[in-house]
Amino acid sequence: MILYQYRGVIAEERKFQFFIDLIKDGSMMFSKPSDFNDPFDCCPTQFSEFPENELPHAVTDAMNHHIQQATSHIVGVSCLTPHPDRMLMWSHYGDQHRSVCVGFDTEVLMKDCPKNSEGNPLYSEIRKVDYTNTRPDENDQNAIFKKSKEWCYENEYRIVSSAKKGHPQWGPGVWKIPKTAIKEVVIGARVPHDLQEKIVNELKFHRPDILRKKAVLHAHTYELKIENLDTQPKVAPMSGYVRGPNGDWINT
Repeated sequence: MILYQYRGVIAEERKFQFFIDLIKDGSMMFSKPSDFNDPFDCCPTQFSEFPENELPHAVTDAMNHHIQQATSHIVGVSCLTPHPDRMLMWSHYGDQHRSVCVGFDTEVLMKDCPKNSEGNPLYSEIRKVDYTNTRPDENDQNAIFKKSKEWCYENEYRIVSSAKKGHPQWGPGVWKIPKTAIKEVVIGARVPHDLQEKIVNELKFHRPDILRKKAVLHAHTYELKIENLDTQPKVAPMSGYVRGPNGDWINT
C-alpha cells in the first residue's frame, strides 16, 4: 500500500531542507502529540469515573492536558493518508496547495524498520485511526489511534514511535526511516514555477528513482487530478488586465 504524508511550508530554505533530508536519507519527524492541531488528540480523559459536571471543565482540561504533555516526552507520531488528492488536506497541511506530499510503500517501511542497540524497533505497526464520537478514557490502550469523527475526511494512518530501552531511545524526534520506502512526490497545484523546478532538480539529483507527479485542477469539477509530472504540457506565463473600482487598469 502507498500512504502519503503532506508537507507544510517548503518555500522557506530551512523547511525545504527538511524535505530534502527526508528524500535523501529518510529523516522523518515523529511529532509530539501536544503539538497537534487537535487539542483532543492523544488526550484521553482521566475522569471517566467522575459524574459529569462534578468538576469544572476547565479543571479537568488542565489536568488532562498535563498528562498529554507528559506523554509527549515519550511518544512521537507520524501521520499518513491514502489520499494525495484531497482538497482539504492540501489546504490544511500542504501550505494551501503550495507544497508537496510524499508517498511511502508501507511494506518497505515495515520490512526495513530500523532498530536500536537493544533490538527495539522504531515502530511496530502502521495503523488506521478509529474515528469516534466517544472520547477515550485513561484505561483505553488504543487512545493514540482515536480521533473525533470531525477529522474523518483525513482517513489517517499512524506510525507511532514510543521510547524504548536502548540507543536511540526513540520517541518524539527526527528518525531515519528506510529511504527506499519513498516512492512518489506529488507537487501541489499552486507551487510556483521556480520552486517546482527546484524540487524537480533536487529529486533528479538525489532520488531519480522517485516518481514525480503533479496535482492539477479538473477543468469541469471540484476535483484534483494527480498526473505524471513529466507528461504535463509546458504552459507559458500569462498576463492580463482587469479594471479596478476607480477605473484604473490592474496588471494581473
